Amino acid sequence: MDRLARRLATALVIAGASIPLASAGALAAPPTRTVDEIHISTTFPAGTRCPFEVVRTVDGTLVTTTFTDADGLTRVTSSYKDGKIGYLNPANGRTLQAVLAGPAVEADNGDGTSTVRVPGNDQRYVGQGIGFIVGNTGLLVYTIDTATGEVLSVDFEAGHQDGTPFPALCAGLE
Repeated sequence: MDRLARRLATALVIAGASIPLASAGALAAPPTRTVDEIHISTTFPAGTRCPFEVVRTVDGTLVTTTFTDADGLTRVTSSYKDGKIGYLNPANGRTLQAVLAGPAVEADNGDGTSTVRVPGNDQRYVGQGIGFIVGNTGLLVYTIDTATGEVLSVDFEAGHQDGTPFPALCAGLE
């Protein structure tokens, strides 16, 4: 009987210890995934990006996966499948195009901020007869205000990080 009591007590301890694990898993929702075909065209008047008018196109399939853990913190991963961003000078027909790669991973820090990690080659522009013009390659890690999207700090940069492609792209579109 003593042996049966010990086994029962052991089983109750194991069952009791597994309840928080089971409930934590139950509170975390499965990830959601959205797939959106993106086709955007925007015209920037002369003087806003370059001294001449520039047309930007963004095309591809944007895949966004959102996961909320048991603590209520959210992680959003966005990446393009066959994503391209292009710039056109309609006056002369010159274009520059880059791959939209990513992924961009935004992780809620639980304090009103999120940490964003962007690894890989994103918007790397090379011009015929010019070579490398501008781009963001490597790893970029920054912190944003979750409510506004405002960049609060750049926490880490590796590789080549130019930030915005303008005005550097103007030379490749002239």
